[in-house]
Amino acid sequence: MVNSEPARRREATADEAKAVAHPLRIRILQVLRGETLTNKEIAERLGSTPGATLHHLQLLTEHGFTAAEPARAGARNAREIPYRATGKTLGLTFNPSLPESALVGPAILDSALENYRQAPEAGRMSETSVTLYLSEAQRSGFQDRLAALISEYAENQPGEDVQKYGFFSAMYRAAVPESDAPAAPSGDQADG
Repeated sequence: MVNSEPARRREATADEAKAVAHPLRIRILQVLRGETLTNKEIAERLGSTPGATLHHLQLLTEHGFTAAEPARAGARNAREIPYRATGKTLGLTFNPSLPESALVGPAILDSALENYRQAPEAGRMSETSVTLYLSEAQRSGFQDRLAALISEYAENQPGEDVQKYGFFSAMYRAAVPESDAPAAPSGDQADG
């Protein structure tokens, strides 16, 4: 049975935020969702070098975002260490007002755009960009409902009748030119 209530989350520490705040690290976590892969396999999937991915993988492992599985014999009996994502990021929030966490959002955006660019054209399901006018209560409700929907489907595990899909969502307060900004409420004016 799927739990439709969003999981309880906590704010990431500065070290956790720094560990995640890189597009390649985000992509490593995404590639490892539901799979165990060696450093070499990760590098091949991401179009990177094993040296670059190993550096990022070690940092993710040090902070508990990935974990090494028991070593196995690979090609020519070479020792291979497969890694898996721990799911730790699903239990964290990243407060963009904190310097360390402020880098996580751009890293997620960069990784999502790179994943989208690398997806075959036939695999791109949909793109949407919309401007919404919402009260604070509506905005909060919208985000809560979207988070619950994502949490519901994020619990799905790999299987015969499922495929792996990427999904990206961002919500931001739209920039408003000064000429379009609402007039300031009338009241006392400072002399000057």
